[in-house]
Amino acid sequence: MILHFNLISVFLLCIGLMFWHALFAGTWFVALAVIVSAMLLMKRKKCLSAADIVFVTAFLLNLWYILFSWGNVRQYDYFNFFMHADYFVTHDFFINKPSDYLQSVYFQPPLWGAICGAVTKVMMLLGKTKEAGFDFVRFINLFAISGTGIIFWRMISLFIAKENVRFFGFALFLFLPINAIMANLVNNDAMVYFLMTATLYEAFLWYENGAWKQIYIMSGLLFLGAMIKFSALMIMPALGVLCLFKLINTKNKFSAKLWGQFVVLGLGAAIGFLWGFMLLYHHLPLTPPPINNDYQNMSSYAFFERMFSLEKIGIPFADLRGGQLEPNVWLTLVKTSLFGEWAWQGLLWAYLLYAIGMICAVLFIGSFFSLFNYKIGKDYAINFSLVVLVFSVFAAWINFWLEYPYFCSSEFRYVIILLPMAMLWFMNMLTIKKLPKTVDYALAVGITLLILARVMLYLHTI
Repeated sequence: MILHFNLISVFLLCIGLMFWHALFAGTWFVALAVIVSAMLLMKRKKCLSAADIVFVTAFLLNLWYILFSWGNVRQYDYFNFFMHADYFVTHDFFINKPSDYLQSVYFQPPLWGAICGAVTKVMMLLGKTKEAGFDFVRFINLFAISGTGIIFWRMISLFIAKENVRFFGFALFLFLPINAIMANLVNNDAMVYFLMTATLYEAFLWYENGAWKQIYIMSGLLFLGAMIKFSALMIMPALGVLCLFKLINTKNKFSAKLWGQFVVLGLGAAIGFLWGFMLLYHHLPLTPPPINNDYQNMSSYAFFERMFSLEKIGIPFADLRGGQLEPNVWLTLVKTSLFGEWAWQGLLWAYLLYAIGMICAVLFIGSFFSLFNYKIGKDYAINFSLVVLVFSVFAAWINFWLEYPYFCSSEFRYVIILLPMAMLWFMNMLTIKKLPKTVDYALAVGITLLILARVMLYLHTI
C-alpha cells in the first residue's frame, strides 16, 4: 500500500485553497470537486490506495472544521499571535526596537511572526482587513498537520511490516480530533509539531544508513524549529541517544565523518537558539509573566490535586471560557486533545469521543512498556531514544505548568510530539504480538465511531 500524496503537492493544495477561500468564499463545492476529480484521475491510473482515501477524507474533515469555524474563538492567545504578525507588517518585515518587539509578543522567536505577517500582507493586498487576513494563517497550519500525517506514514513504513496494522494505525492517527484543533489555531504549535516529527523521521533514517543527507536535513529542521519556538529543541536528548548508540556501534570511535555529522547536527540547534541569547541580552525571561489571566488561574489547586484529582472526570470538556477548568493535568491532556479549550454541543457524541480518547490513552500508556521488550528497527537505539523523548518532553511540560500555573500551560499541544511516537510503539507492539483477527475489527469499529462522533459534533457546534 502506497500513499501517493507528498509534501509539495499538499503544500500547493493548501496554498491554493487559501487563495480560493480569499477570492471565492462560499463556493467550496468547486474546490471539493477538484479534489475528488484528482482522486478519480489517480484511480483511473490505478494508483489510488486505501491510504490515499483515508488521507483525503481526514484532510476534508479538517478543512470542514476550518472553513466553518474561526481562529479567534478557539484559543485564548489569538491576539498575542496577531500582534506578532502585525509587528512584521507594520515594520515592513524588519525588526526595529527589539526590546519593544519582544515585550509585545511573549518573546517568541521571529520566524513564525514573519510567516504570519507575509500571509496577512498578501491577504490585505487582496482586499482583506488586517484581522481577517491574519485568519488565513490557519491554511499554513492545515499544511503542517497534513504534512505531519505524510511524515508519519513514511515513518511507520520503515518499521511496521503488517499492512493491516499500518492502515488502521494511520487511519486512527489521522482522524484524531487534535488534527483539526491544531490546524484551526493561528499559533506556532502545529508547525513546530511538523518540524519535530520530520526531524525524528530523518533521525531514524540516519541511524539506519548514516548518510550526510539526513544530517543536513535534520540540522536545517532544528534551526527552523528553534526560530519558530524554542520547545522544538526538546527532541535534542532523544537525538543525543541515537548519536550515542551510533558512536558505540562504530568501530572507529574517532571517525571524522561521524564527529563531523555530530557537529553539523549541533550547529543547527545552536544557531537556531541565537534568538534566545538576544532575550538574555535584553534581560527578558524565556517564559512571559502572566497578564490578565485570572479566569484560568490554577494556583489555588495544590500539587496533589493537579496530579490526582478526579473531581471533574465525568465532564468531557475543559472549558476555558466557561469556567469549567480541569484541575487534573493528565485529564487535561485527554480533554484538550479531543475538544480543545471549549465546550461543544451534542453531549452524547462528546461522551462517545471522550470514551474513545480515554481508551486510546490507556492503550498508548500501556504499550509504552513494550519499548523494553520489542525492538523498533535493528536494535534498541530507537526504543531508548523514545523513552528519553517521553521523559524530556514531560519534564519540560511539568516544569512549565509549575512555573506558570495557568490552564493554558497544561494543554495537549505542548506534548503533541508524543502522539506519533506513541502510535509508533503501539503499532510496533501490534506487529510483533500475534493478535487475533478481532483486533482489526475492534480498530475498524473504533475508528468508525471516532469519525461519526466528530462529524456529529461539528454539525451540532460549528
